[in-house]
Amino acid sequence: MASSSPSSLSPPIILVPAESLTGINSGPAVSVKRLSESNKNFSAQEVFYSNVNALRREVKALFTFHPAEWISAFRRNPKFPLFVFGDIDGFVALFMNNLATLLAVILGLRIVFENDIIYGKIIPGVSLSMLWGNLYYVYMARKLAYKENRGDVCTMPYGINTPGAFAFIFSIILPTYFGCINGQSGRNKRECEELAWYVALASNFTTGIILLLLCVVGEFIRKNTPGVALLSSISGIGFTYLALNEYLPVAAAPIVSFLPFAIVMLGYFSGVRFGPVPVAFVALVVGTILGWSTSLNKAVDVRNAALIVKPYPLVFPIQAMFSHINEITPYLSTTIPTAISIAIGTIQCVESAKRAGDFYPTREAMFADGIGTLIASLFGSILGMTTFIGHPAFKKMGAKQAYSIANGIAFLPLCFFGINALLLSIIAIVSVNPIIIFIGLVICADTLAITPKRHYPAFLLGLMPIVADWAKGTIISGVSDAYTSFVINQTEFNRNVTAHISGFSYSGLLNFSGGSLLQCIFITAIFMYMIDRKFIRAAIWSLLAAVFAFFGLINAPGVGVLTKKNDDGWRFTVGYIMMAALFVCFEFAQRQHWVKHPETEPDDLSSIEWAEWNREKLLEDENNNEENV
Repeated sequence: MASSSPSSLSPPIILVPAESLTGINSGPAVSVKRLSESNKNFSAQEVFYSNVNALRREVKALFTFHPAEWISAFRRNPKFPLFVFGDIDGFVALFMNNLATLLAVILGLRIVFENDIIYGKIIPGVSLSMLWGNLYYVYMARKLAYKENRGDVCTMPYGINTPGAFAFIFSIILPTYFGCINGQSGRNKRECEELAWYVALASNFTTGIILLLLCVVGEFIRKNTPGVALLSSISGIGFTYLALNEYLPVAAAPIVSFLPFAIVMLGYFSGVRFGPVPVAFVALVVGTILGWSTSLNKAVDVRNAALIVKPYPLVFPIQAMFSHINEITPYLSTTIPTAISIAIGTIQCVESAKRAGDFYPTREAMFADGIGTLIASLFGSILGMTTFIGHPAFKKMGAKQAYSIANGIAFLPLCFFGINALLLSIIAIVSVNPIIIFIGLVICADTLAITPKRHYPAFLLGLMPIVADWAKGTIISGVSDAYTSFVINQTEFNRNVTAHISGFSYSGLLNFSGGSLLQCIFITAIFMYMIDRKFIRAAIWSLLAAVFAFFGLINAPGVGVLTKKNDDGWRFTVGYIMMAALFVCFEFAQRQHWVKHPETEPDDLSSIEWAEWNREKLLEDENNNEENV
């Protein structure tokens, strides 16, 4: 957007709430130049070629090297100190979040694997991928701080991709293992465990490759997707998995957890300080004392965890992994959506960091996540790695770069010696939950801050697929596990129980949760453009959704060409195409002036475009008032 001809007069200044303009500056007001708007109507051909040219620029930038910028990360920068006080809070939050995820993953892996595979072959590989990602994101932060001559840059948090981890456990490892045990392969229990491990490794390696391939179009996707739609699924994760899910243990143990919860909320939302002691540390100590005094923590758990503590050498199962890579075909329905969800999640996290004032390259962040996932798989880990959501929360804590370095280093002894199990048996985990809840709430609040009120319904609807996915994965899977613990082996839960559910539509739950991370974006974008009466854009997004649904990437429990009579994928495709046709009809009606013109207010309250639109609107109102007088 170009500026108009120069004038001798200074541009007018408009006061805008700072919380709505965090992506522009951090001051109480912003000075915005008059921007001209072109009245030229672009043809479909011009739009197509402009997008093609944008992709060409992406590819060219991908192969353009800037050695001076690379070296700048290693130069001394007095404005960007290695350690600040906020790094302590940031480290506690990031470390405990990763640690809690790792513990939950270990509990899931115990369904199939013995301790020697979990702690001796899978967990050590986590430490190397964790170290890589944490150090690389610090490298990116140092480059950004030097390039922009700033000291308020916050490193993007990094760790285990939680949804992908559980998707691999329940959709790849368990089916492979039980298919081996119950089949006619003649393999014993140990051989079936190793087969499940190798197939999961090959799937994780494939995920890393897909992530690297998606690097080329990552920035293009970010620029051509509405910011609120991009942030809808990340807000859904924040609301559901980080806030709602993490509050359940808090509600289960109120005597231990309510005080830490109040301490965290007072410290981070109300600005109450506890002297020089970090808020997270105070909550952790208070919760742990209460946990031991109320017998929530037990000595027997510590003794059992101590037996696991011993050195575990690093493994390199690359030959076995590639020998089983042909067996991942049945599980591409899990691998491909996991890779896409990680890529979309990375794009969303970059967008979230941008809103907080840190402009990281999308392509480079996706590259870091892809390489981290490949490192994990090459050294035995079945866990995908990604940048974490919650960058604005870590920045609000005052964290910069040391918290990420400390997190990467801390996992080395934990993973190579099995100390993580011992540590989690000592600490009251419910005292950590409030910190994670805080991160989830900040994510949602930051998205609402940039969302115009007219788009609130679209944002709220966009959260629902994540809630459905959580309900399916948490409640239904929990009931399934309980069911299989007291019935005859090989009794199929879905056939015997879910087929007879009548209180709600179980098939609707499965479809609404299928590809939830992608589905959030499509639902939000389509609804936003419906609200704004931008019918062509709504039609384009509907057609894209139709393609994704046809292959089961959204609105379906599995990936494939969904054309069979019992498949719902083709039904969703038809539904989306019908919506697109309706939008085209309304576009025609709009051009005939039978329907109101499209909404002119931009859909991002933190953008320069919105500030310019608001300034022009105020000037227009002022002129109208003067004319009326």
